[in-house]
Amino acid sequence: MTDEAFEMHVPRKGSADVLRPLERRLPPPGPGEARVAIEAAGVAYADIMMRQGVYSGQSLPVTPGYDFVGRVEAVGAGVTGLATGQRVAGVTVSGSYATRRNVNAQWLAPAPEGVDAAKLVAAVLNGVTAWQMFHRIASPAPGEWVLVHGAAGGVGNLLLELARIAGVRAVGSASANKADVVRARGGEPVDYRGEDVAARARSLSGGGVVAAFDHLGGKHFKKVSMAALRPGGVGVLYGAYDMTRDGKVNPLAIADLVMNAGFSSLGLFGKGQGVVTYSAQPWRDGRPLAYQQDLAAVLKLVGDGVLSPLVGATFPLREAAQAHRALETRSVAGKIVLVT
Repeated sequence: MTDEAFEMHVPRKGSADVLRPLERRLPPPGPGEARVAIEAAGVAYADIMMRQGVYSGQSLPVTPGYDFVGRVEAVGAGVTGLATGQRVAGVTVSGSYATRRNVNAQWLAPAPEGVDAAKLVAAVLNGVTAWQMFHRIASPAPGEWVLVHGAAGGVGNLLLELARIAGVRAVGSASANKADVVRARGGEPVDYRGEDVAARARSLSGGGVVAAFDHLGGKHFKKVSMAALRPGGVGVLYGAYDMTRDGKVNPLAIADLVMNAGFSSLGLFGKGQGVVTYSAQPWRDGRPLAYQQDLAAVLKLVGDGVLSPLVGATFPLREAAQAHRALETRSVAGKIVLVT
């Protein structure tokens, strides 16, 4: 077993061009840790926010990488239930743009054999996010309708798949050129550039959706997602994409997010509606059993061929900057993945 690791590192904030190769030696895994050789790492908007110095709780310099799929090489003291050579996956928040790393063993879940690593990692962060928002927060009943923004993206396409599996109808907001991606996963496409998404969702659903999944935030969450709900519905906010649209920090979007963060409790009460925010890290750390169960469930569905994450593009680890540009420009439908 080697202790040499290659990483793509962010030494300072800036554009994708600041990503730099870094080689280092890893210490032996400490108590409660496992050493993993990484097969594939996902590329997430959070990685871009880290690179730009606007991700809460993460300072620079940093090696990005919110999730990975790999194999256990060694375990530290006190680790049980993991074997050398076992395939695993986990949400790490940072550090997974690497060929190997030491990781908290509690963040790991078993990953199935015989499935392409890129396809599996597309269901790690995105999969546990979609699963927990859909099943643990919204919990729509068969025959009900939900609204999915970014429906051709990594989380959005999995929300559509979960809805289809559960017998739930879905309105999928996406650009017109990605409508076929939405239809292929059972969603009813709506062009967010050319249509009134909230009005269209209310019309299709016969009075409003029971849940709206929003990765944009700000006034969009209020004027589109919440406006699309029926009484008793819930708006689920899981991102703030507009803050870093097109790879640039947008001060107006940050101000908009803050200004539109408040809701009238009386107004919500009168309609029986709810507002819930979701982030994978607090669920991983605050509800570790639910996190491990849900991640394992999603990966099993992928291994069984029931769930098919959409992989939009793969890049070698050394080309992480190019992968960031592809995500920033929204030129790819589906998950972008780095392979080692």
